[in-house]
Amino acid sequence: MKIKKIGWTSFLLTSDNITALTDPLMLANSGVNFPKTRADVCIFTDIKDPKKSILEDNKLDNKVVGDKREKVMEVYTPGEYEVGGIMIRRGIGDNFYLIDEKNIRVVYMGGTDNSFDPKDTKDLGDVDVLIIPVGDGVTFMDFEKIEKIISNTDPAILIPCAYKEEGGNNKDLKGKEEFIKHFGFANVRDENYLNVNKKRVEEDQAGVEVVFLQ
Repeated sequence: MKIKKIGWTSFLLTSDNITALTDPLMLANSGVNFPKTRADVCIFTDIKDPKKSILEDNKLDNKVVGDKREKVMEVYTPGEYEVGGIMIRRGIGDNFYLIDEKNIRVVYMGGTDNSFDPKDTKDLGDVDVLIIPVGDGVTFMDFEKIEKIISNTDPAILIPCAYKEEGGNNKDLKGKEEFIKHFGFANVRDENYLNVNKKRVEEDQAGVEVVFLQ
């Protein structure tokens, strides 16, 4: 699986047969530039009942267009969805998703706010990649809850999102360096994209690898 950051909490997760995009509406509302993006599935954590199509309702259907599929599938309610070899799961009451491709498990928590109970991340199985908001602001989770979630999931790779960046509406959030300093992470690096496979994950078992995608 290839993971690439589009901006804010939006990531492209690409397998051989399908491309999934996370939370494009949050990106559109963040003040960060939204490039035209190709995806087959859009995953939303911030929508309940759209009138028609989430993308159309919010005038994003010209920003997100089909990649391998003609029509973009929109996932925003609890359930299990199998699309092109990727399994997407959202539990009832959950504000996060499990995304599985073959033997790789990604937990996506990009839209999770501070009302979240970290106990809900227990027993999620082997988590290879955790995508989590780390800005520690009013909108997102505080560092204490993030610490509990990391302990519960024990991810091989952690991808931070929703922190203070240039050009966005995020002045109240903490930045990258504050997050690293608070948690004392030693294995931190920047990448343009990330290729994840089981061999790589097994080789990185010495501790959590923190990857900031640019």
